[in-house]
Amino acid sequence: MAVPQTKTQTKGRTIFYSGVFLLPDERKKLLEVFPPKFQNIHADHLTLTYDVSPDEMSALEIGKKITLKIIGLAEDDKAQALIIDTTMSSNANPHITLSTDPSVRPVYSNELIEKSGYKKLDTPIEVEGVIGLHNGKTAILERESITKIILPTRIQPDTLIAIFLLKTLGGYLFTNIDKSEIACWSLMPEGETPDTLRQKGVLLLDLGGGAFDHHGKTPPTTSSDLIAEYLGMKELPALSKLLEYARRDDLYGKGTISNDPLDRAFGLSGLMAALNKNYKDTPGKIVDILLPLIEAHYQEEHRRTEELPREFKEKEAGGAVIMFQVNQKNKSLKVVMIESSNPSMPGYLRSQGGGAYDVVAQTLPSGHTNILTRPVKKVDLRSLVAMIRNSEFLLLKKPYDSDMHKLAQSGRLEELPQWYYDPATNSLLNGGVNPQHVEATKIQKAQLHKILELGLSEKLWNPDEPAESRQF
Repeated sequence: MAVPQTKTQTKGRTIFYSGVFLLPDERKKLLEVFPPKFQNIHADHLTLTYDVSPDEMSALEIGKKITLKIIGLAEDDKAQALIIDTTMSSNANPHITLSTDPSVRPVYSNELIEKSGYKKLDTPIEVEGVIGLHNGKTAILERESITKIILPTRIQPDTLIAIFLLKTLGGYLFTNIDKSEIACWSLMPEGETPDTLRQKGVLLLDLGGGAFDHHGKTPPTTSSDLIAEYLGMKELPALSKLLEYARRDDLYGKGTISNDPLDRAFGLSGLMAALNKNYKDTPGKIVDILLPLIEAHYQEEHRRTEELPREFKEKEAGGAVIMFQVNQKNKSLKVVMIESSNPSMPGYLRSQGGGAYDVVAQTLPSGHTNILTRPVKKVDLRSLVAMIRNSEFLLLKKPYDSDMHKLAQSGRLEELPQWYYDPATNSLLNGGVNPQHVEATKIQKAQLHKILELGLSEKLWNPDEPAESRQF
């Protein structure tokens, strides 16, 4: 079945679109009923979703046959499109592009329908298609069953990451891949090829000159890159560090750059080499040990590159974020207040990708608030610590010593255990990420905003000035 070669990118990711793809006989029938008027003939699929995520791809029922009901025809001087009666598509106007003038792309059908509407058919027509994915080159309409993954030699960073991609993210293309056996072959079985073995459920990595053997490829590449490209995930931001690590190790022999013997011994490449010696006859054991580490990295990168940016935008749109700047001594500090339960949010916001905020005040749904800083800025929290504790004492209506130096001391105050000032991490914690028995602060959002501005700017008290002890 011919499908148009469309490939776009967003957020650095190769776009997959899911769709219902017409079977050849159904396409032929369709073109007989609706003769194309324009040079570029399509009539091949109903789009379900653009920019399909790995989770959405895994949930897709690839290969399932679907009956589509055509209820109308839209056309103008540039294109024809058939209107489909369905709730499956994310398109506002579900359709199959029939034909287009060379001056427009198939996506023009959306504009056509919005602009001109459509003519309803007297009698709806049904055609049959198959749920599948388009990877930028071809339609994928069935899942292969893979029960074995074969390597030519011991587990290496490149093949480990390729196996991770297949087992963890490749389920939408391969059935049973997550349970597949890992084995090493020194030679190919006589009379077999990568293709004949694949038909038997055996997938070769770096062996036999097949699709996933990177040896001799121009330009130089890795097996993990080949697998990522096949899965349509080579540009996925959450995979960038893993794929670069595989390239660095395989192409340049620098899995661990450091020359320090401890770094080399306890880096992933060094530990992998030790495991290969201990489990030389059971490569699957090595994969079982190391795969959770790779998956943990991927999950955190996925949060950092996709989930956290999305959550931050949603929180900002919902009024749960306040951003401002204050001056402290000779430096300007970027400050953000956010209401979020995500423990990864402060780290993201302090990173370059998250805005490089110098101070992050995160309020949990329980009301507990933690204030964390970016180490490179060396933020002085003492004035803020004193103000926070002073305000808390006042709200609790408890007697206290209002001497600023005492209020700013590190650790906990016995009379006010809910706030812990940790100079080692340069943070002020109201219970941390797991507050449990720590009482939540009574300081509210608006008041906290003012305290942060005054405390960080040291307008009420500069702890470095050689002055007599002041009281609030």
